[in-house]
Amino acid sequence: MARFDLKGATAIVTGGSRGIGPHIATALAERGARVALAARSGAELEAVADELRAAGHDALAITADVTSPGDRHAIVDIAQRELGPIDVLVNNAGGDPQRQFHDLTESDIESVLDLNLTSAVVLARLVLPGMLARERGHVVSVSSMAGRVSFPHAEAYAAAKDGLIGFTRVLRGDYRRRGVSASALILGPVGEVGVGARTAEEVGIELPPVGLVSPARVGRATVRAIVKDKAELAVLPGPGRLLRAIMDRFPAMGPAMNRATGTSRTMLTVAEYREREAQAKRDSESGSSAAAVRG
Repeated sequence: MARFDLKGATAIVTGGSRGIGPHIATALAERGARVALAARSGAELEAVADELRAAGHDALAITADVTSPGDRHAIVDIAQRELGPIDVLVNNAGGDPQRQFHDLTESDIESVLDLNLTSAVVLARLVLPGMLARERGHVVSVSSMAGRVSFPHAEAYAAAKDGLIGFTRVLRGDYRRRGVSASALILGPVGEVGVGARTAEEVGIELPPVGLVSPARVGRATVRAIVKDKAELAVLPGPGRLLRAIMDRFPAMGPAMNRATGTSRTMLTVAEYREREAQAKRDSESGSSAAAVRG
């Protein structure tokens, strides 16, 4: 396939209000793309769109929940109506409850899969017909090294993120000759605005001494994946490709590294903190229900 020209392209970026989302949107906009940002947090989302517009870029904020079927359709419909046919989809929305797997309910697990995997698959399906009709399109899905390194207490999250890699490979294989390609970004820990940094501040802990990648680097990698049509890019500190290959060849290294760096201990602290939060929420909801019955 020829190099993908982002100038004048319309791109949807989910999870666009925080974390790496704004950096991905900025990188695309700086290459000339019109960007539709989608996320649940309306005020933060609008602030990001305002910054992009202030810099002279075309940007649109769409407050929506990617786990809602109706909202997924709305994201695509609004972006197309306001900015034009969709050329690029970046499936960036995601999250992990950071709780021990045995504490999760079936509903909790389904929510993790809906947010991190199902939403990406369905959004890709929604934009695909238009891309095929124009013989032009690219879908980028943001995955993670969580499964490769056996990241503690991330079973459902890791399953979803590895699922994105499989989905991307098949999508790319089926449609690339028809002008629509796909890429997976496989991320290591992200500094500054990543989940780890936010968790450390919230829980009041110090992060283990592991390397971090910058959010700006993730933005640049997204552009590179699209423009150069890369199947997969491992965005990791140090030699990313080599690290990923080693982890795949020696899967027992992940848990050993987690123990050696203190990651296992740290994430257990986080999981216990999250479980206390979840229990407090359940107690509050139980109390409210009991009060309603008495009333």
